Amino acid sequence: MSQNPQETSRQMYTRHSQNYGAETNRMAEISKTYGLSILFMRWGATVFDFIFFVIGYICLFISVIQITDRWFLPLAIASRCILLIAFICYYLLLEGYTGYTLGKFVFRIKVVNAEEKPPGFLKSLIRTLLRLVETNPLLMGSWPAAISVLATASGQRIGDLAAGTYVVKVRDLEPISKKAMKRSLFIFFTAMVILGGSFVNAISIWLHNYQSSEAPVSMKNKSYVSKDGRFQISAPLDWSTDPDGEGRSDIAIFNPYIEKSVVVLSNSKRELGNVTLQYYTKKIQNNLTKSFNLSTVGPSSDTTIHGYPAIEFTIKGQKDVNHYITHVAIIETEEDYLQILAYTPASKYNRLKKELHDIIYSFREVRH
Repeated sequence: MSQNPQETSRQMYTRHSQNYGAETNRMAEISKTYGLSILFMRWGATVFDFIFFVIGYICLFISVIQITDRWFLPLAIASRCILLIAFICYYLLLEGYTGYTLGKFVFRIKVVNAEEKPPGFLKSLIRTLLRLVETNPLLMGSWPAAISVLATASGQRIGDLAAGTYVVKVRDLEPISKKAMKRSLFIFFTAMVILGGSFVNAISIWLHNYQSSEAPVSMKNKSYVSKDGRFQISAPLDWSTDPDGEGRSDIAIFNPYIEKSVVVLSNSKRELGNVTLQYYTKKIQNNLTKSFNLSTVGPSSDTTIHGYPAIEFTIKGQKDVNHYITHVAIIETEEDYLQILAYTPASKYNRLKKELHDIIYSFREVRH
């Protein structure tokens, strides 16, 4: 029966490596027999690890967002720093001390040095740092690594060449001890349990907060003053000034990550003439319904905001394919009628309505 030439060559290197000179690198010789198969196995392992990190980051993102309904710059920076540190430690420690990542364990390949052992800390550090360039989805994907694997006789990427390491198939290595195997299995299943636990935790948090009618509101607020300096509102620290809305509004604030925004518009009574709060409210309702498709206006309620008479209502409507709810308060002061419009997707309104309500009711005139 005929055998695959690559398989025959590999068996020769594996079984009779002692026939080579003392300086012959057995791992390098075995690597030369793989052809394209090792490239596809390495690519599959890389994709597996990438998916692992994407799922982990999504779980982290969901957990932070659903716990706090906040996503501002410090959180964004912190989450990315955590992801980068986890990425480096994942490859640095796992490959350095076991030769495996989760992807390599699944695809049955292993990183080794010339002595057929895990590469250790220093060599793994070199491979990991160069991996940031070779297999970076934001740069050229895995093309630099793939080209290097195809171009080198032993199928090494740039990180392997710099560190003196090889990626070989587990079946071509000497059997490892039961203790080492148990350690690798423990690391693999521990990582999977952590990922699974994070996923379940994220889903649990999401379900809990989705059913909740009120979102927690931070006690630390920031004040936003109108362009003429006559009135202000306050919002939690994850809100910021909306540069696109400033030119059209007296106050415009938003959080683009959570898709929530509030704008304040004023009209002088002197310019409007002799109109009542009820008449002005009806006019605003008509104008707002034209801004949405299939819009419906909820019931109005009379209230007071910081001692001023006001009318509250909501408008449900659709823009493009998205459904929104606008919580509106019309306020009458001595000199003005003011509109405070709080927008959010309909799917998030139940969780955010207390926060939007508190921002609306934070309205104050600034006394000079």
